[in-house]
Amino acid sequence: MEKSTEKTTTESIKEGRQDDVDKAYEFAKQHAVGPLTEEDNKRILRKIDRHLLPLMIITYTLNFMDKNALSYSANFGLITDNKLVGNQYSWASGSIFYLAYMVSQPVVARLIVRFPIGRFVAVATMLWGAVLMTTTASRSFASLMTIRAILGCLESCINPAFIVISSQWWTRSEQPLRISYWYLGNSIGQVCGGLLGYGIAHITNHNVPNWAWFFLIFGAITIFYGAFLFYYLPDSPLNARWLTDHDRALAIERVRSNRTGVENHVWKWSQFKECMMDIQCWILVATFFLDDIPAGGVASFGSIVVKGFGYDALYSTLLLVPLGVIQAICILFGGFMTRRFQNIRTWLIAGCQIPALIGAVLLYTLPRENQRGLLGSYYIVQTHGIVGTLTMSLVSSNFAGYTKKATASAMMYVAFCVGQVAAPQLFIPSEAPGYKTAFLAAFICFALCILFSVALRYYLIWENKRRDQQSLAEGELSNSENEFLDLTDKEQKAVFRYVI
Repeated sequence: MEKSTEKTTTESIKEGRQDDVDKAYEFAKQHAVGPLTEEDNKRILRKIDRHLLPLMIITYTLNFMDKNALSYSANFGLITDNKLVGNQYSWASGSIFYLAYMVSQPVVARLIVRFPIGRFVAVATMLWGAVLMTTTASRSFASLMTIRAILGCLESCINPAFIVISSQWWTRSEQPLRISYWYLGNSIGQVCGGLLGYGIAHITNHNVPNWAWFFLIFGAITIFYGAFLFYYLPDSPLNARWLTDHDRALAIERVRSNRTGVENHVWKWSQFKECMMDIQCWILVATFFLDDIPAGGVASFGSIVVKGFGYDALYSTLLLVPLGVIQAICILFGGFMTRRFQNIRTWLIAGCQIPALIGAVLLYTLPRENQRGLLGSYYIVQTHGIVGTLTMSLVSSNFAGYTKKATASAMMYVAFCVGQVAAPQLFIPSEAPGYKTAFLAAFICFALCILFSVALRYYLIWENKRRDQQSLAEGELSNSENEFLDLTDKEQKAVFRYVI
């Protein structure tokens, strides 16, 4: 089957149907540079890391801080001024935001394929910054829900786009560490948000309530940064302003062996259907969903939970800073381990759940008088933060075909949203400050995550062995010119092997 598909694609090039071909195909033909030397490879990689990674890290940091601004402001009068009662804060903080995030994913997948991805990210960033600032005008549950829904739609563009960008610029072996770097934005955002929140809480202005300053300051920073992104963030190696034409060709040549494509603006329903039928995709979706139920609770109720341990509102905001530090250490550890050892990603996903599971059990069982024990257990739970980077790196590395990768990325973030929507609802107001149901659910999710990651590992091992045997039996040879023909991983069974 893969032979016939490959032949059809190659014939379509000869017939002039360039819409079916990755844009890097023609660029690579026009600027034939041949295999890279080790010196050139390292030089181009340094350029990419120096120019692109900081943009992605800062964008992801602002993305985290802006969507969690509501959590930072919750202890400073926002709930009272917006007349929130019962579980209305749960709906406004996480559920409606991620419902909108989830509903937007099919549209985002199409937009990523249809429009230049750099401009798409920049425009989305500016728009969500503007919407965030309007939160200061909210004085009711209805207005807050509306603003949060729009914000969710706009912020939903970043994660799927970044997975595609990662596959455009870095080889499959380089992707886990680079995804870990830009995912550090969550940790940096946690630290910066806590420190900024502590400072902002000291602003006294009778005309503007304390909680409103979070949205005004965070939103203004995001708008200005989005304008800079519009100028500087490239759509692919083909138009990076900080690379010469020769270096652009070298950057494309670097990722030839990925066999996952660089840029194609044609939506292909065959790749969409293949993604929907892919077992690997659904296992990753389930893992991401289970991981994000505990993560959603930390995001929406972090300061409230810590305050429930017996700390005052101002100090609770400051105590959120170590959460980001712990998450950063775990993410970097995961990234460097994948660089040091091959095919370790699924083991790391399973392993990081164990301390998180222990932390969830302690939060469920420790007496409320054990203030330090509860806080320490809450910090331990953050070790599961590595799951997001590793599952995203598997999507980036294991899904070939521009439409299929965009679809898989969107599916991952639909799962992410469902988890984030469900999480706040598990924090039942009548159970405050212990929230037993929430931490019992976290314990169950961590245990299931371990099972799914182990199942995924052995499924991919089996599939790789099956492909090896099939290739030997049929004597198939790879086509040295089909790396940029926008073929999926299932259309390249003779040469494509999954990382695990």
